[in-house]
Amino acid sequence: MKPSLVLVILMCIEIIGSQVVMAQDFSVFVVRHAEKTVETSNPSLSEKGVIRAKVLAEMLSKSNLEAVYSTPFKRTEQTVAPLASALNLSVQNYPAGGGEALAEQLKQAGQSALVVGHSNTVPAIVRALGMEVENLTEKDYGDLFIVQFHNGQAQLIRLMIPMP
Repeated sequence: MKPSLVLVILMCIEIIGSQVVMAQDFSVFVVRHAEKTVETSNPSLSEKGVIRAKVLAEMLSKSNLEAVYSTPFKRTEQTVAPLASALNLSVQNYPAGGGEALAEQLKQAGQSALVVGHSNTVPAIVRALGMEVENLTEKDYGDLFIVQFHNGQAQLIRLMIPMP
């Protein structure tokens, strides 16, 4: 093979490789469901939770999400419903104990997504995305974890979803 052809091939590989890296810029938003009623089994959102879910939808309406994920419980599905509706995305269910696998799937796909979980699953999901966070308590609502991936490096931003 001629040296110039080898050089052209190597340059093409470099260009294609850099485009793959650029395509790996994405964000994963992870949040616990909003406030729930006091029912014991599969509760719905409380009035305050419905308001927080709407505020979350407003906050993320321009975030270029490609997918939304929720565990198959009323409170998580109701938390993500306003945003999914606004973005015309279907809610994809994942098992409550399967957040770590979902995090790996999102990292591999380079897909920007919102993942709604529970106080005992959200920290594990964020950790599976490569960040360190403390555990949440049953009283913690409104924490929004944003794991941004840029050129293979992850950065964590933690926000609070405000209540009007």
